[in-house]
Amino acid sequence: MELVPVDFQDFGWNNNGVRFMNSQQFCGERRAFTLIELLVVIGIIAILVSLLLPAVQKVREAAARTSCENNLKQLGLAFHNFYDSNQFLPPGMIGNIEKHGVVQDAFHTGFTYILPFLEGGNILQLYHFDQQWFVPINYQAVEQQLKVFYCASNRSQGTIDLTPYMEQWGGLALPPFVGASDYAMSKGSTASWNPISLDTQPMPGRGIFSVDVCLNLPNSSMVWKPVFAVTFASVTDGLSSTFMVGEAAGGNPKYVLGDLKDLSKPVIEPFINGPVVIDQSWSVASMGDTYHPWYPSIFAVTAQIGIAPNFMDEPMNRNPGMPAILGLLKSGNTKLYNDTGDRVGGFRSVHPNSCNFLYADGSVHLLQQSIDPATYRALSTIAGGETIAP
Repeated sequence: MELVPVDFQDFGWNNNGVRFMNSQQFCGERRAFTLIELLVVIGIIAILVSLLLPAVQKVREAAARTSCENNLKQLGLAFHNFYDSNQFLPPGMIGNIEKHGVVQDAFHTGFTYILPFLEGGNILQLYHFDQQWFVPINYQAVEQQLKVFYCASNRSQGTIDLTPYMEQWGGLALPPFVGASDYAMSKGSTASWNPISLDTQPMPGRGIFSVDVCLNLPNSSMVWKPVFAVTFASVTDGLSSTFMVGEAAGGNPKYVLGDLKDLSKPVIEPFINGPVVIDQSWSVASMGDTYHPWYPSIFAVTAQIGIAPNFMDEPMNRNPGMPAILGLLKSGNTKLYNDTGDRVGGFRSVHPNSCNFLYADGSVHLLQQSIDPATYRALSTIAGGETIAP
């Protein structure tokens, strides 16, 4: 057997007087990461994050979309509870209807009437139905922010500053702020504000919500009687095939109002000297006109005219969007059949290429923006008689 010489300098002593081998002789000297190794580690972490981030975003969007669906279901339940109590649905908006069906002095929205059936029903104690939404006695009520009106994918709260609107209308007194909404009521496939004329608002194009007439006397508890009341029996297309409410994402710079002269371009509002971000309020019953084309609406449509030969389809998620205006033209316009010049914007959301819709039976469905235009129009009307493929 060959003996191997050992250098005793490689050994040390422990506390018990026993020699041991210096660990550095086995492991070598300790050293830090090199720059290359650090960059490799950072690169691996970046790859892992890039792989995980889309999954996390999908989970968050799915959760937010579910929250949005629940909001719509709550609104649907509130409308059904209103119906059970009154045997008709509230109008989308009420106002005074002057000669030739011109809407003036709008009072309330359909969302206002379902306040008793929402979690924020205490706002009802603040709201005075014998007065219009914009009178001082209603300021405190209309500025309230109700969680049910906000899509979690878009925002969790929001108000609309009405100061620019006051300037636009020559100092008209308005509430300083109003609570916003990410949802709009379905007006069908016609933008006509005239609830009287079947020429400008034919039955095949009417939606479940429209404008109604204010008839009650001033001092009454509710300034509206159902002159044009919609009952579930009048929804002959079927409750499971008819839109009630859809998404209308507001307060998001993604969506701005278009210029009526060229809808491919955003309109520049002179009082703010910039584009108008679309937003609407659950309480504001109003529209603009050809001299003030800078407002959205609590309504949404799937088409502007809705009858042949030119439906003037209003596609989902259109951007820039259509402003809501009272056209002030006579029916039977020579340019487009029965086009009064009235306009209403469409449905929109921040969900990828889609929107959630509440149907009249209380169910909620996510529809893709690639939906066939004819099917889209048919789903928005109550008595069009269309056959919708399953």
